[in-house]
Amino acid sequence: MKTIPLLAASALLAFAPLGAAFAQDAPPAPAGVASASGDWTLKQREDWLDSRIDKARDDKSIDHHEADRVHHELDSIKHDEHGFRDRHDGGQLTDNETQELEARLDQLAATVHWLHENSFQRPW
Repeated sequence: MKTIPLLAASALLAFAPLGAAFAQDAPPAPAGVASASGDWTLKQREDWLDSRIDKARDDKSIDHHEADRVHHELDSIKHDEHGFRDRHDGGQLTDNETQELEARLDQLAATVHWLHENSFQRPW
């Protein structure tokens, strides 16, 4: 009975180099960004999301009410960021503050993506 797990493990090890051969490098980072793995500043992320909201509104994949709502949420995130920075005399955010703001931006980006991809239209 111990030979079955051993055979499965050796089969996985045999195909490991094959997977590495087909692995792709990460895409190059946008200008001014250290890497494409998420090292964007909060400002860069906020600006990108702002432009995505405008694009979705302009191509009518979200209506102006939804665009206003997500712009308002983005403004709330920016306001909270400024408040955090003011507490530190305009300095660096703590790791927890940065993580909180990044999580909120991620959630908002997911909302905009969902609205855009599903061409959100109210049925009424």
